[in-house]
Amino acid sequence: WPTLDQALLFLKENGVVEGVDSGIVASMLSEKNGRMWVPVAHGVSPVDGEDAEIEYKVEFGSAKPKEVDEQEKVDLKNLSSVTVILKDQLLASKVPPTEGSPGVTVKGVPLKAKNGKDRMLPAGAGTYVSEDGLSLLSMIDGNLVLKGNKLNVVPVFQVDGDVDYSVGNINFIGAVLVNGAVREGFEISTSGNIEIRGVVEGARLSSKGNIMISGGVRGMNKALLEASGDITAGFIDQAKIRSGKDISVTNAVLHSDIAAHGRINVMGGNKAQIAGGKIQAGLEVVCLTLGSEMGTKTEVIVGVLPEITERKKAILSLLAETEEKATKVEANLGFLKKAEEVEQLDENKRALMISLTKAKFQMQNQLKTARDELKIIEEQMENSKTRGCVRVKGSCYPGVTVSIRGMTYIVREKQQFCSFVYDEGEIKVKPYDY
Repeated sequence: WPTLDQALLFLKENGVVEGVDSGIVASMLSEKNGRMWVPVAHGVSPVDGEDAEIEYKVEFGSAKPKEVDEQEKVDLKNLSSVTVILKDQLLASKVPPTEGSPGVTVKGVPLKAKNGKDRMLPAGAGTYVSEDGLSLLSMIDGNLVLKGNKLNVVPVFQVDGDVDYSVGNINFIGAVLVNGAVREGFEISTSGNIEIRGVVEGARLSSKGNIMISGGVRGMNKALLEASGDITAGFIDQAKIRSGKDISVTNAVLHSDIAAHGRINVMGGNKAQIAGGKIQAGLEVVCLTLGSEMGTKTEVIVGVLPEITERKKAILSLLAETEEKATKVEANLGFLKKAEEVEQLDENKRALMISLTKAKFQMQNQLKTARDELKIIEEQMENSKTRGCVRVKGSCYPGVTVSIRGMTYIVREKQQFCSFVYDEGEIKVKPYDY
């Protein structure tokens, strides 16, 4: 039998130069077992690199009803078709590719390995890639749209048809554009503008911006439209409308409850008429026709809106309550600070002082916010006192009551081209362009 060195030399002379296990060779020789095949050398298999992987961090709206409610009923209007995205939100991340690890045979022949393939992040409009190239984030607040295998964040949520069971209710943070109608019972709520190019039926619309309706509102005494900004519509019928600024309607406003902090303008169309319901404006109401030949009961109120008066009362109450608390907190802080000066402040009192200091700053912020809002309300109230009026360019019919600054005027005879203004403690009828 050969020695270990002779066996190893034999392997080398026969080209076996990689992965030789001398321990196995030595064991084989010591056992002198020549009737078994024993692997004494092992090569290294090549390992291909892993391809890059994209992990999506958001779930697209599936247009499927959300979970059942407590009564185990599914609201088919409450779909998840809108994917709301916030600025700088993580959309996708990339696991980078890895390099391959080469191998070798027992005879020293190298075996190549493939490197993993790279993949680009699906960056579309409204997105950006992080500096390390591994994260895709949103550049803006908006709606996530998959287009051309790329993620796009668009500031407008667009509905090409109607808002109905195929779309569901919309809850968004940007502008909403509906090219069709909003059907009865559905809701749109957003922090941006709402534009409806069709008709709004008995639906609910809420916007922190403006609402623009090319068609009109066929409310069926179910519709509720609320906007912090302006509301414009072709017509309004049997609906409740609330605007933080102005309301402009081209044609008729019929049997509706509408209120605007600024002006209500019903002009521009041949049927620019206000008939029936309750109309409230902080500054002015202007229309072509007020009331109807049928004597439809129509109430027009100009001046401070009741909701503003109530809000003012609530703010004044809040201010009084917060100022009283702030005074008590200030007194307690003064006591604790004096104790601190003479080193008589234990851990509990020190923790109380920190807590009271935080409360003091919170109350200061609350007071500032409330005072700022109160100032705006008082400016609105002052403006309505000096400029409140109702203008009718065409005819004003009996059945109409006009209230300005708490005074009421009942229209008993048909009036033409007139204005109702507050003058010396009463409402007087003046020419339209007065």
